[in-house]
Amino acid sequence: MPLLLAGACTLADVTLPAGEEVVAVEAVLRTDTPLQAVVLHRSLDGRDVRGVPGARVTVTTAGGRAIAFQESGQECFRVPAGYFEEEPGSVEATCYLSSGDEGHWVRPGAVYRLRVETPDGRVIRGRTRVPGAFALAGLPFTTRAEARRTASCALPPGRILPVTWTRSDSAWSYIAPLRIFELRQALARGGIQAEIPDPLDLVGLAISEDDTTIALPSEFGVFDRFRFDNAALTALQSGFPDGVVAEMVVAAADRNYVNGVRGGRFNPSGPVRISSVSGDGVGVFGSLVPLYVRIRVQPDDVSSRTGIARCLR
Repeated sequence: MPLLLAGACTLADVTLPAGEEVVAVEAVLRTDTPLQAVVLHRSLDGRDVRGVPGARVTVTTAGGRAIAFQESGQECFRVPAGYFEEEPGSVEATCYLSSGDEGHWVRPGAVYRLRVETPDGRVIRGRTRVPGAFALAGLPFTTRAEARRTASCALPPGRILPVTWTRSDSAWSYIAPLRIFELRQALARGGIQAEIPDPLDLVGLAISEDDTTIALPSEFGVFDRFRFDNAALTALQSGFPDGVVAEMVVAAADRNYVNGVRGGRFNPSGPVRISSVSGDGVGVFGSLVPLYVRIRVQPDDVSSRTGIARCLR
């Protein structure tokens, strides 16, 4: 998972009536990778999570092409840190993966339908309209996860970078995960001792379809201010220190995805974790359109010698 959005699903905290077992679906289609994943699990009292082996999982395109997902021993999910702190529990979800031979078959703006048939006869359906294609303005970027480090630019230390993008049709919001490498060491060189992980993951958020600008790095970490050392986040209000590298994703998210992840640190408005599938189960069938850019923080004279294009023109 290169960044917060780019890989395994995070299992949701589903609240269930005591003793009731429910099949939950976790599925987010992505335009940046050929390999798509659907996670199925059964929850009993919301604590012990068991998988759903032997299901038939298909996603159908608008043109009627059915993409079959195969059960896989590969782990394609993660459990949020601290999920079992209050009560013990276990997770044994089942991953279903599409074939990598299908290529990049999830397209911006297209509609896809999910159908899950479990061995005990349950049928679960979902529908997502993928947000439309969009672009970062004035920055190099790539639309593919495997090429994320090929789109790079240089930013001088202590500068704020306005990140702007074009509007994505049907997007419900834009989520911008940011991963910063070597920040603790860079701050220490400036006399700031910060107890933070390396790399440091922060999140930026534009909460509406027409909100298409965010300031880097000052507007990142709003939801993280109580998790990390405040000295580090305060220092970032005036720009990155010299020597860090930042990998950023700007992802247009459909309504299903946004409603599925609301809660905790991300709850801009409305009820949390609204199910977007119907039939004999609950869960999310959403979609994302991610764009990638890699930023190296260094003085302009260093950028001139190395030939890296400047982020600021």
